[in-house]
Amino acid sequence: MEARRLTRIAILSAAAVVAYVFESLLPMPLPFARIGLSNIFVVVALFGFDVREAFLVNLVRILAGSLLMGLALSPAFLLSLAGSMSALAVMALIRWKAMPLFSVIGASAAGATASNIVQVLLFTALFAGWPVPIDLLGGFILLGVGVGFLTGLIAAAILKKVVLERYGPVN
Repeated sequence: MEARRLTRIAILSAAAVVAYVFESLLPMPLPFARIGLSNIFVVVALFGFDVREAFLVNLVRILAGSLLMGLALSPAFLLSLAGSMSALAVMALIRWKAMPLFSVIGASAAGATASNIVQVLLFTALFAGWPVPIDLLGGFILLGVGVGFLTGLIAAAILKKVVLERYGPVN
C-alpha cells in the first residue's frame, strides 16, 4: 500500500475514532439512538476515494472505538459491527450501481437506514425474549433517514471542500 493512501486511511480512521469516542460520551435521547458522527469519515472515504479505504476506516473505527470505550466483543460491539458493515455495503452498492440516482446524502441516508434495520433485527435475534425493538422498527427507519441525511450533508461538504479541492477526482 502506498504511503499517501495509508496516510489518508490513518487520518480518516483517527478522525472517525475521535468522533466515535466523543459521541459515546454524549447522552443518548433514546436507547440505541446515536447520531453516527464517526460515519461521516466512512462516507468521505467511500465517495472521496474507494470502497477498500472506506472498509478499512470503518473497521479501524469500530475496533479502536470499541476498545477505547471498553465495549470490545460486547453485544454493543456486535451490533455496531453488523450495522456499520451493512451500511457500508448499501452505500458501496449505491456508489457502484445507482450513483446518478442518489447523491452522497441519499446514499448516506440509505446506509444509515440499513444499519438501523440490521441492528434492530440482530438485537431482536440475540435477545428474542424482548420483542420491543422490532415494534419500534418504523421509528428506527425514520431515525436512520434523518441521521443519515445529516451525516451525508456533512460528508458532502467535506468532500466538496477538502477532498476534491486537494486531490481532485480520485476515481
